[in-house]
Amino acid sequence: MYVRRGINARDLLADSWVFLVGATVWALLIAYLNAVREYPFIAIPIAPVTTIGIAVSLYLGFKSTSAYNRWWEARKIWGDIINRSRDWGNSVYNLMIMSEDGQPDQAIRAELISRHLAWVNALAYQLRDRSRLKTTDANRVFGHRRRFDESQFHQSRETYRLHLGAEEAAEIEANANVATHILRRQGDRLRELAEAGILDSYRHVAMMTMLGAFYDAQGKCERIKNTPFPRQVANFGLVFTWIFIFLLPLAFVDVFGQETVSHHFSRILTLEYMLVMVPFTVLISWVFFIMEKVSDSTEDPFEGGVTDVPISSLCRVIEIDLKQMMMAEEVPEPLKPVDGVLY
Repeated sequence: MYVRRGINARDLLADSWVFLVGATVWALLIAYLNAVREYPFIAIPIAPVTTIGIAVSLYLGFKSTSAYNRWWEARKIWGDIINRSRDWGNSVYNLMIMSEDGQPDQAIRAELISRHLAWVNALAYQLRDRSRLKTTDANRVFGHRRRFDESQFHQSRETYRLHLGAEEAAEIEANANVATHILRRQGDRLRELAEAGILDSYRHVAMMTMLGAFYDAQGKCERIKNTPFPRQVANFGLVFTWIFIFLLPLAFVDVFGQETVSHHFSRILTLEYMLVMVPFTVLISWVFFIMEKVSDSTEDPFEGGVTDVPISSLCRVIEIDLKQMMMAEEVPEPLKPVDGVLY
């Protein structure tokens, strides 16, 4: 997620220079065929192309709104995970019955907190494990995600193994859905504590209810991750955009050609005037190209791209809050933006 005010022009150019070159070549070719080779039949009236442009802009607006709604829902789910994690930490701190010497059992508290942090990080890892984006070593606005060696960015299993014992991690990783079975193991531990008298029935039920809420939040994330944006909406938006971009210089040739005829330009002036069409064509085409790319980059908010929900940073927020609640000696720092992007 971009946290600075603007998007680096270099990053944007890296994702669109090929298109700009292609659009320029296409516009120059049409201008050449019309003005130099004198093929007037390639020109088409601008009215139908304008109608197509209006339809495409409305369609892309709908697509962008729908994609943003998916992104915002994902952000709200993770906001709920943060709030419920704080509630979990408060419950672990206050609902545990004192041990025989009248002191809270800090080892049990640390265990429950560590396992919860393992679940949060395992969920983030699973959401980013499978991605349709290509990996790159630098920021790219569209179609790529940045490669990190550090486990804190949830590109390796170490991100949740750090919070589990080696034996427990091996047991849990024998299952397909690691995050689900971490919560299951958390429930087993609560049952053991209830049987040992450390939790009474009321507190046991209250904490099990919280685990149910975590299952619910995980299911919502998996619904967004595993349900692709409707392809009929995404694909037709792309097709309509390219149709408009293809037809645009053909329509502009007609408009600019009529101007040269009405003003009785010489052949050289006609050619120069037709070349003026090229930058306008490229600019308008680029605007529609970027509109389509923006909606496409917002469709899937857990892929690890620069425009996605910053779940790695949110996991670190949870870790800081819970460790400070437990008065831990080592509390990590918040994740810092990388080149203006929070991951």
